[in-house]
Amino acid sequence: MRSLLHQFTYALTLPLLLSLAAAAAQQPPPARQKAPRLTTDDVVRPPAEQQSPQSKEAAAKPEAAAKADAAVPKPGQLTSTEVKVSDEEFSWRDRVVKATNRAKELERSAEEAELRITALRNELGRSGQSARNRNDTAAELGLAGQRLSELRAQARTAADDAAQLVEYGKQKGFTEAEGPKPTAEEGKPNEEYYRTQFAKLTEALEGAQRKVELYNNRVRDLNQQIASNSGGKDQNGRGTGGDSFFSFQLQKDRDEAQQKLDEARAAQTKAQDDLYALREEARRAGVPPGLFR
Repeated sequence: MRSLLHQFTYALTLPLLLSLAAAAAQQPPPARQKAPRLTTDDVVRPPAEQQSPQSKEAAAKPEAAAKADAAVPKPGQLTSTEVKVSDEEFSWRDRVVKATNRAKELERSAEEAELRITALRNELGRSGQSARNRNDTAAELGLAGQRLSELRAQARTAADDAAQLVEYGKQKGFTEAEGPKPTAEEGKPNEEYYRTQFAKLTEALEGAQRKVELYNNRVRDLNQQIASNSGGKDQNGRGTGGDSFFSFQLQKDRDEAQQKLDEARAAQTKAQDDLYALREEARRAGVPPGLFR
């Protein structure tokens, strides 16, 4: 009985096993996996997350350079501390500078012409000259006198024009352009400032010295005219007088020239002190001394 049961179970199981084996034989074999390959980019180009510090610094340099270039003002471009002005005010500033410079040049030329006249008069008064030399000196003296009159008139006109321009700017609320600052934006001493100040103070000193010589000559010449106009003395030792009105005018001119002489001497002293102070300031700031040569 038990053997019959085993045979029956075997008979049922055998077909099932055969069907499973046939199904397994019909399935395709598994695909073969390809071996990984390295490309040129994998060998040459490092991964982004492994970028070296040097590469990061190099990548940041163009951005920093662009910012530095943007911070440097281009020619004609206003800096962050400057205020943009209107075209009319900009034109007015240029006209004021030109008018002021022209007035100064004409004034200097007139002063030099007057000094030349004084020198020619002194030369004409020296003894021992030939007639030809005296005639040449007298002719040059006459031309110098005419030239002086023209220069004085031109200087007065130029000074009036400059004053009218300045007054017009005041009425419009204009301001003259500021000069360079003592310190540059990066904190270093601004050599352009010291160079500009040195030129201004040198010009002021030369102008004061020229005026000292000019007004000193005027005072001396007017004193001589006053002495000549007072006349001699009579037999009682009293002055004979002379033209009282002319003498009064001479004394007035002499007093005015003396006042101008005192002002010129004070301006000369101030210019010398200012130049010394500028040199000391530049020395403390570290400006090369050769800048003032």
